[in-house]
Amino acid sequence: MKTELVVECRGLTKNFSGVKALDCVDLQLGRGKIIGLLGPNGSGKTTLIKILNGLLEPTFGEVLIDGEHPGVHTKSVISYLPDKTYFADWMKVNDIFDMFGDFYKDFDREKAETMCTSMGIGLKDRLKTMSKGTKEKV
Repeated sequence: MKTELVVECRGLTKNFSGVKALDCVDLQLGRGKIIGLLGPNGSGKTTLIKILNGLLEPTFGEVLIDGEHPGVHTKSVISYLPDKTYFADWMKVNDIFDMFGDFYKDFDREKAETMCTSMGIGLKDRLKTMSKGTKEKV
């Protein structure tokens, strides 16, 4: 369902152990714009992005993406590329693909496996984050 607004937050609040990461955020973002979130460390930027992507639940308030609450459809509208890996150390490439298959309706496992093969990465390899965001197999 396409709406004029791609993101809408109403009274969005997120608490972590009694500390407010977000406090009653009201926000509307229209289509066709590039938006930057600026602020000091600890100001709630990553928390907001994770809530928009459905990776965190708000404590209070409401989030709509393309007119819907975060879910299967909204993952096709927005995405999140963190600056640090969010995979558990025990995960192998195959586990990561399983997670992506569950999380993204349109994840193309065959294409991902082909790309890994072309880079010499096996499905049973574990990936380790290196400096500057590069990955190496372990």
